[in-house]
Amino acid sequence: MSTNLVLKQTLRFVLLVLLQVLIFNNIRFLGYVNPMLFIWFVIALPTGVNRSVTLLLAFLMGTLIDIFSNTPGMYAFATVFVAFIRKDLLLLFVPKDVYADYEPSVKVLGLPIFLKYVACMVILLHLILFSLEAFSFQHYWLVLLKTGVNSVITILLVLSTQKFK
Repeated sequence: MSTNLVLKQTLRFVLLVLLQVLIFNNIRFLGYVNPMLFIWFVIALPTGVNRSVTLLLAFLMGTLIDIFSNTPGMYAFATVFVAFIRKDLLLLFVPKDVYADYEPSVKVLGLPIFLKYVACMVILLHLILFSLEAFSFQHYWLVLLKTGVNSVITILLVLSTQKFK
């Protein structure tokens, strides 16, 4: 990776962690809405980044958010899981004619493919996170409600970060 790309990703990492812990974690609209824009970092990582580095960065991001959110390992686990499955989701949704090293975005993938990719990543993240939070099958309706509401908000936030051209 070039120095410019490393600097860009480092800045994005720091900015998203700060936004998540200082702003988004403090939004509790109706007790259900808690946008999780930090996942955009994992979503938008270039595909040329080694899977081990991706998992390490996801773990670091999740751990930092866990520390500031007082959630013991929930964000770290959910973020690492989504980062682990990321490459397989890209292989599933992205046509083979897209060049090998790219940064997933609406501009590169097109809106339908990017939306499917982002929706899967975000829904998985929320489902894992809220399942760990409830830690019971007794509240599965609440888990599904929180997953649905937060996924829609987070997907809209991720899409708002894209430059439509």
